[in-house]
Amino acid sequence: MIYFDNAATTKYKPEEVYDAVNFYLREVGVSPGRGSYSVGIEASRMLYKTRCTVGKYFGMSRPDKVVFTKNSTEAMNLFFNGFLKQGDHVIISCYEHNAVLRPIQHLKDLGIIDYSVIQRVDLTLPAEEIFEKYARSNTRLLAMTLASNLTGRIVFREDLYRLFKEKGIVTFLDSSQGAGKMALSMKDQAIDFLAFTGHKDLLALPGVGGLCCESKEHFESLIQGGTGIHGENYTNPDVFPEGYEAGTLNMPAIWSLHAGVEYVLFHREELQNQEHVLMRYLMEQLDELDNVILYDRDVDRVSTYSINIKDMASDKLVALLDKNGICVRGGIHCAILAHEAIGTVSTGTVRISLGHRNTKEEIDELIKVLREVGD
Repeated sequence: MIYFDNAATTKYKPEEVYDAVNFYLREVGVSPGRGSYSVGIEASRMLYKTRCTVGKYFGMSRPDKVVFTKNSTEAMNLFFNGFLKQGDHVIISCYEHNAVLRPIQHLKDLGIIDYSVIQRVDLTLPAEEIFEKYARSNTRLLAMTLASNLTGRIVFREDLYRLFKEKGIVTFLDSSQGAGKMALSMKDQAIDFLAFTGHKDLLALPGVGGLCCESKEHFESLIQGGTGIHGENYTNPDVFPEGYEAGTLNMPAIWSLHAGVEYVLFHREELQNQEHVLMRYLMEQLDELDNVILYDRDVDRVSTYSINIKDMASDKLVALLDKNGICVRGGIHCAILAHEAIGTVSTGTVRISLGHRNTKEEIDELIKVLREVGD
């Protein structure tokens, strides 16, 4: 099997990640903050160690200011619903995942907020022009993706975040795509809040994500319940981060995240170089096929690309590739705004997302099938 759907989930994890999960299940196996016995205390230590590893990875001033969730979608719902207030205005980009769009749209439907979308043609404008065109007197938040899950285009701009923060507007980054492929420093790049997920570029298991909080801006908790501390309170205690983590945390996945992040840190240059070589090779091969439609060809990108075959539905191409042992994703990709931006709402696209474990030989197999479709 050839796996080209790493933007959804990295299928192949480093051995260190498998070992970490096995160790936690066999040697620890209990929940942090739920007991004062020795193995429970060790679980709490491992939880704190992972917080700090993640916080340092994302360049936070206080690396322990990380709230764990089950994925980035939950982290974004936690932040948007807990932070935004009546009358606020939000600016997002046209490449946002539905995990950003839908909570924002829901708040708008409730009559709580309004939002504006930076259009594709405006994304390369000077930061000052974007601010003048889209910011309002009640703009409270700029929320953008690091990279598009549809086309791989890098959307985040440090100059834009710096300007908005200077203007008193809070900044938020969805790093679900690209977190393990691009070095980020929240404190140096004017990022107030950042959502991440473990199962993609950070090479961890599914079931763990989180919200990194560089800013001290307050937001309300999303879920009420047991937090392991202050059990006498009728509602979640106002304690960070435990007050935001009601319920039992997925510690096997969290400890796998610790291993995944450390692996990425140690091998980042090697991983980046390998994926850069593979992506360049893929694009060169696709350029030679007359029957292939390419999207966002000439932009800075992570190792994700969307295509279509002329006069062929994306789902049919996905099925054909699957018959040839090649796994890609077709359809709308949970990113309706991005499809509107590139004009593929009616057709969808076929997404090819590479990982460092892929090879040129696997790309050759993909190109062979695509070439045969056009013959």
